[in-house]
Amino acid sequence: MLWLSWILLLFLAESSSSAKILGGSAVGGSHYMVIRNVMEELAARGHEVTLVAASATEIKPSERISHKVFQVPYATGTTAESVAKVIIEKGMSFEVMMQMDEMRRVVCNSLLNSTDFLESLRGHDLIIHDAGASCSVLLAEYLDIKRVEILPAPPNAPFVVYHKTPLPLSYIPQIMPGYTDEMTFLQRVVNMGSYVATRILMEIMSKTMNDLKAKYNIRPEISFQEATGEAELVLITADFALEYPQPLLPGNIMVGQLNFKEAKPLSPELEEFVTGSDHGFILVSFGSNVASLAKEKVDKLAEAFGKLKQRVVWRLKGYIPSSLSSNIKAMKWLPQNDLLGHKNIKAFVSHVGHNSLYETAYHGVPVVAFPLFADQFFNARKVEYFGLGLQVDHNSFDSEQLFKKINKVITEPRFKNEAVRISHLLKDRPRTPLQTTGDWIEYVLRHDGAPHLRPQVFNIPWYQYYLLDVMAFLVTIVTLVVMVIRLTCKCLCRVCCKRDNKSKME
Repeated sequence: MLWLSWILLLFLAESSSSAKILGGSAVGGSHYMVIRNVMEELAARGHEVTLVAASATEIKPSERISHKVFQVPYATGTTAESVAKVIIEKGMSFEVMMQMDEMRRVVCNSLLNSTDFLESLRGHDLIIHDAGASCSVLLAEYLDIKRVEILPAPPNAPFVVYHKTPLPLSYIPQIMPGYTDEMTFLQRVVNMGSYVATRILMEIMSKTMNDLKAKYNIRPEISFQEATGEAELVLITADFALEYPQPLLPGNIMVGQLNFKEAKPLSPELEEFVTGSDHGFILVSFGSNVASLAKEKVDKLAEAFGKLKQRVVWRLKGYIPSSLSSNIKAMKWLPQNDLLGHKNIKAFVSHVGHNSLYETAYHGVPVVAFPLFADQFFNARKVEYFGLGLQVDHNSFDSEQLFKKINKVITEPRFKNEAVRISHLLKDRPRTPLQTTGDWIEYVLRHDGAPHLRPQVFNIPWYQYYLLDVMAFLVTIVTLVVMVIRLTCKCLCRVCCKRDNKSKME
């Protein structure tokens, strides 16, 4: 009977430590998968997890995760793909940013307008969400629960300004225009201008969320910016093995990329294709949000890939050239992680989104960066800076240029050597990124938050943060001292002049 008592006690202890946790993700495949991976880890630890998602999200069912879906006026999978298409065609213009902001408003309004749905979410202890899921901030306020934010981006991403993360502009580059940490004077001027412009744009876009807070009376006395900064922790899915070193606050935790995992065996058909050449194979993928590329670009890519000795596995939807070379296998979906971990892979032609960049580095595969929009240009610059590979301009490239760059990345050992070195750094950690993330989330649960990690910077006005009041005081003191010295000198000169004049008169 004693052993039964011990089992009962262990069961009760585990039950008491379990929590009810909500997850929230922005609309988009990569954002959803990041939060889903975290939810899977927490469910494996005995927590009751529920992932809140918009109906436009392509949901991957799970036995461990309960999904709660709210309706939005967009078809499944269309929002992220349509935005990506517009950005690729028109660039990241102000007009495009406002279109994205309007989509965000519509999605958030759909959630907050569903009173019965919101009430069904009550009783949870914590919400975990990615930084792009702005409405999760309002949802946490509505439910009066604590938040942990996942930042699926580098630690210098624009979102970090809400969390007061230090960004010394003298050596920390902004995502746009995407310099390295070794900047010339003019580049530092541009970097400063980019920071100011980004702050202004974020203030403009924050108005949308502030309007929703006021409309639904969700703590209207607190701005969206302030509410975002109230997160207990910010878990950054990055690693300084592949980032420019920079200072962080105690509540900013670099946990590493959450998609890291060892490769699984390929299907027999795919395995036969990638092992059927003595020269190995190349993987080509431009991300989950890019449904297809323009016809002329696909033709040029196909021409370049057809010249290679290696076989090519290409994730391609939409237009597919009728005369693809026999060394190319086009697929609507492919197991990217498993292919990157295959022993025969030689290089990865990628858009270098944040997740893809880290996955290829984790497996030690050199890269030909083919950035299309947003932070991908910044990541492509990092690829060259860290020696992982080379980049190609998708607007001006030709098939011969791409062919030569792929060959160079494959044949020059320096790219592979550097990729393997970074891979060793990423893998050299006592806990996996998902385990580390789970540990920190449970830390917040055990201690009912993490206020001891919150510095005073959140409680002081901006002019104190930049010491403008101290500088003004010092300038005032110096000015007064100079004025006193000047007046004293004038008085002394007048006295001396009067004495001289008096002596001459005598």
